[in-house]
Amino acid sequence: MELFLGIGNITIGVMMTLIGFKVYNPFKGKNQPEKEEEWYRKFGTFFKIGGIAVLIFGILKLI
Repeated sequence: MELFLGIGNITIGVMMTLIGFKVYNPFKGKNQPEKEEEWYRKFGTFFKIGGIAVLIFGILKLI
């Protein structure tokens, strides 16, 4: 069970970090740049910090 929790946290942490740093863009193809910028201003910092924290927590669960 611990293995699945750790792998799940690592997966979610990587996705949150990629979204926070704009490597992966969930708005791609929707042609709403103003909504995208507003969303990143509101949640970008949370996704950067939260993604890294969840990633580290997942790695610690596997150790």
